[in-house]
Amino acid sequence: MAQTPEPSKDMATVVFYRPAQFARAAVNFTIRANGTELCRLSNKRYFSAQLKPGKVEFTSNAGGLNIPDKDGLSLDMEANKVYYIQGDVKVRFMSDKLVLTEVTESTAKKKLPEMKPDNCNTPSN
Repeated sequence: MAQTPEPSKDMATVVFYRPAQFARAAVNFTIRANGTELCRLSNKRYFSAQLKPGKVEFTSNAGGLNIPDKDGLSLDMEANKVYYIQGDVKVRFMSDKLVLTEVTESTAKKKLPEMKPDNCNTPSN
């Protein structure tokens, strides 16, 4: 069962999760913050990371490829706050995409209990 992280006084905390989806369930997606890899997010998994406050551009790529994703999510993050981002797989003609959407804490808390932590290191930036 997922545990909600406590806010950090000096850092912004972000929780990424990927709800269960049949489409591309075996594909993981590399999540990056300002170009730095945070984790390779799997189906029905979540992870959290602490980042420096300020503007952060989050992107994702299927399978860890270094092909830049033109779509992403930009957030102006503040210290002592927790942000929740849901990743939904969209299947396209020639590739797969993980669409990142900021969601409310209450939305995330409804879905997180169904998930397990992903096996990744989440370095602070």
